Amino acid sequence: MYLTREEEAILSGEHGPEYQKAMKVLVKLGEALGAERLVKVVHAHISGISYQNIGDAGLEFLEEYSKVKVRTYTTSNPLGFDMNLWREMGIPEEFYAKQLRIVKALRRMGVNETFTCTPYYIRKPLVGEHLAWGESNAVLYANSACGARTNREGGPSTVFAALIGKVPYMGVHVDENRVPQVLIKVNAPLRDQLYAGILGYIVGTYVKDKVPLIRNIGKITDDMVKALCAGLGTSSSTPLCFLENISPEISKMKLKYSELEKAEIDTQSFKDVIETYETLDSADTVFLGCPHLSYGEIMEVYRYIGKYDRKAKTPIILVTSRKVFEEIPPYVKLLFEKKNIKLIRDTCFVVSPLKYLGIRKVLTNSIKQAYYLSNIHGVRVGLCETRKCIGIAFGER
Repeated sequence: MYLTREEEAILSGEHGPEYQKAMKVLVKLGEALGAERLVKVVHAHISGISYQNIGDAGLEFLEEYSKVKVRTYTTSNPLGFDMNLWREMGIPEEFYAKQLRIVKALRRMGVNETFTCTPYYIRKPLVGEHLAWGESNAVLYANSACGARTNREGGPSTVFAALIGKVPYMGVHVDENRVPQVLIKVNAPLRDQLYAGILGYIVGTYVKDKVPLIRNIGKITDDMVKALCAGLGTSSSTPLCFLENISPEISKMKLKYSELEKAEIDTQSFKDVIETYETLDSADTVFLGCPHLSYGEIMEVYRYIGKYDRKAKTPIILVTSRKVFEEIPPYVKLLFEKKNIKLIRDTCFVVSPLKYLGIRKVLTNSIKQAYYLSNIHGVRVGLCETRKCIGIAFGER
């Protein structure tokens, strides 16, 4: 593997043991997977920073590398709770203290305290940019909707990439690996984010690690693209898909559809996925925000709840990034408070210690949320469209 003089100096320990260890890992990873060199990244996104997920071992790992600074712009994934509401969420002092140590370690490294799974709302990637992102929905969105280039990095590798500012030049960083292998035709309408997410999930179960080209999806919104990427990332290991009339690279490709593996998805496929989850007419909470909600999605909820002259019987939790939270007008936050709707940031139920929150039944519009809550946390989950989730919370049946 070719290394520049500076890279050789880091590898030999001239810049200190932390940078040396990080470089050793990247070089060994690159050599094992056939990378010829390293490539500079303009943005790293560190996943795996909730104490719920990484425990003491992850905390110690981050503290070890917090003696040095990152060498590229770096953002961070969600924590185990909202930093401003940890007492209200029932988080024990010990859990809070260890999560805070993680935050302080990231701060010392120079990581931006974004605590969101939607780094593309913080800084939208450009076509052709090289990134080092963890978080499957973000990786797929960056590659597929933006035309940027990032492999699906693990938590530790995002830390090493952030410290060095580079990653091995392999996978979907390389042109020849950014081509579709499976042609997916959709024969069903995508009504909202629920169905877009389920489409991604269905495609993922079929393609596994292959790159799909998804056709006949119509004019879908950016929020639906986000949901589709989240669903695809849940059921597959692919870092990339091509979306007809959306992915910027498609127009430059000379595609031979006859050479691609083919599959079709119909309405029954969507029904089958929804029916794997429970039909709940009540829940402990309605959770919207996996991935984190955009400004537009939050304002859509605000407009929709105007039809109700009462408080929600079931608490509604909306989760977003700190950036979007600050953009929400005060009058919107005030109405949410009156209607029993909680707007939180920094976290996600998937990486939260739900046992402290007393949540056993959840309604959501996110297939990713439904999958992980039921399989990891053992929570009963109902899956339905956004407006139906809200309606049930307000007592409609």
